[in-house]
Amino acid sequence: KVKMDCQECPEGYRVTYTPMAPGSYLISIKYGGPYHIGGSPFKAKVTGPRLVSNHSLHETSSVFVDSLTKATCAPQHGAPGPGPADASKVVAKGLGLSKAYVGQKSSFTVDCSKAGNNMLLVGVHGPRTPCEEILVKHVGSRLYSVSYLLKDKGEYTLVVKWGDEHIPGSPYRVVVP
Repeated sequence: KVKMDCQECPEGYRVTYTPMAPGSYLISIKYGGPYHIGGSPFKAKVTGPRLVSNHSLHETSSVFVDSLTKATCAPQHGAPGPGPADASKVVAKGLGLSKAYVGQKSSFTVDCSKAGNNMLLVGVHGPRTPCEEILVKHVGSRLYSVSYLLKDKGEYTLVVKWGDEHIPGSPYRVVVP
């Protein structure tokens, strides 16, 4: 067993743990139930003194974070908290919202900082097939960088949602010449 603590931070969550005895540990980080994040489980070799005398080799410690009920704290400096989700307050910018080129990554940014708590959902569908690759990266403070790669010419539909609601301008029409 290990002593564990989980705290919210602007990027998501910070989990700290204190192993009670030296040895090899497996650290699993999962989302949505049974799904491991990339690289999980991670191996950790712990050295140092034993902090407890009776230690089983096969004990498990876990912490569960329900991201749907993540607390919304008011940020420092007296600024108001994010409040309830509101897709109309999401702002997307960038050339990738309207134009793309075969075999080249297209990109745009999405600012959800004033839109409350929710999930950003992005999808691209084309004339024959869906988009081969979409990367959505949270860069901090509810700001996202989105890139995608298309393999065929034609007209595509780009959908950007904040939870179940389209953001202003979505769905977008993307032309690949």
